[in-house]
Amino acid sequence: MSNYFCPSPFPSKENQMKIILTALIMIMVFTGCTPVAREKGVPITEKIISEMSVAEEKKEAVEPVTVVLPEKKVSVRVGIMEGENEILFSCSGLFTISSKGKIIFTKKKSQGSWKITDQGHELVFENTDTGETIRVENDLIFRPDQISSYVKIGKVQSGKGWHWENTRSRSYKGDIEFLNIGGKITVVNEVGIEQYLYGVVPSEMSSESPMEALKAQAILARTNVFSKVGRKYKDKPYSLTSDVYSQVYTGIDKITEPTSRAVDETRGLILTYKGKPVEALFHSVCGGYLESNDVVWSSAALPYLKAKPCSQSGSFSYGDLKNENNFRKWINSTPDSYCNLNNKQSGSKLAFAKKYFRWEKRYTREKLESIIRSTTGKNIGKLKDISVISRGPSGKAITVRVTGSSGSLDINKELNIRQKLSKPPLYSGNFYVEKNNSDKSGYPSEFVFRGAGFGHGTGMCQIGACGMADKGSNFDDILEFYFPGTDVTELDK
Repeated sequence: MSNYFCPSPFPSKENQMKIILTALIMIMVFTGCTPVAREKGVPITEKIISEMSVAEEKKEAVEPVTVVLPEKKVSVRVGIMEGENEILFSCSGLFTISSKGKIIFTKKKSQGSWKITDQGHELVFENTDTGETIRVENDLIFRPDQISSYVKIGKVQSGKGWHWENTRSRSYKGDIEFLNIGGKITVVNEVGIEQYLYGVVPSEMSSESPMEALKAQAILARTNVFSKVGRKYKDKPYSLTSDVYSQVYTGIDKITEPTSRAVDETRGLILTYKGKPVEALFHSVCGGYLESNDVVWSSAALPYLKAKPCSQSGSFSYGDLKNENNFRKWINSTPDSYCNLNNKQSGSKLAFAKKYFRWEKRYTREKLESIIRSTTGKNIGKLKDISVISRGPSGKAITVRVTGSSGSLDINKELNIRQKLSKPPLYSGNFYVEKNNSDKSGYPSEFVFRGAGFGHGTGMCQIGACGMADKGSNFDDILEFYFPGTDVTELDK
């Protein structure tokens, strides 16, 4: 049987290229666009091919960022109370109770209310209903034997010295430790990180907030665990406190479905900069302009915590807020910003926050004299003037001068200024002062603080995050805006 070669009716790829090049050369000749080879000895067809080819884009070598994730943690130790002589509490569910590493009871179901007092090196554990008494040395630890078990502690103080100060009973899951330290009782809650976050997010942000804003808050709260633990309270039996000096944690009492869902749907996510957990700062309302961290705390400036308007790029029209005239115009207006809730979807649900966007605080001269005397320990006599000497980029007061009949006093730093000039502290350092009804000697009868925002103004503006979510931003967008150049990083890969 013979073998036959059947040629294709179509030209080969090589012949197709020759036909195309020949046609192209003919077109160029007739149109006067014949290419000229700059290098001698380069055939015209090869030159056309090289000029038609798209050169591969040269990319600059980018040095890879090494992600230095923190040591894996599954629980956190939170200081709930400290320096107490007596604590009342009750338990729900089964617990194993131990002291100095030895089990006293296992699967004990506590009945009624209990009181724990310190007596020297001992802790006295007494049932106020039955009279049952247990004496132990140094510590008493309640470890839950059921997922549903919790301890309810009476008279837990929260927000001492602030506008939201209150004392009430609070309930906690996880281990509860009563420690005798120097003849006083310290209460520590050791709890799983995600369970801890269930108690933080609704304590720091309204559950009525949009879900994407709650997710951003959950990521920042989780980041704080990994950025703060080990840096502070090294001489304490806990790593974080339950107040604003770490982040507010109120146990299980304020837990809601939306805030827990925000925690669950961001599980394992933290915010990093060049591979390390960021300073995950946040505050209630910035008033329309964010401040840099170095202005507020006199610390090293962080590249992702810069001063800027809390609004879309190019929408700010008030100029440099360090200028007193510009600052006052800004304070006396209601500029469009993410945290201005007027005409926003979340406005009705978060109406409580509207009073912080622009606010005023009035004091009689005599009252303000008394406050300044008690907060500074100095008597400046009859108060004549309060003036802001210097401001940060957001207009935040950096130095304030208080002048009286017996001398003057300079007060520095944002929080210190707020605390020294008002009880409770002023909402923010973004304020100016008006004087009313001055007498012939120039002494006013009233001082009025006109200001903007609530909190230090650095990092994520919580109400601003809600405003961004209303416009369709997701948690990635929100965190990128408030912490530019950072990355949302998964802990467990």
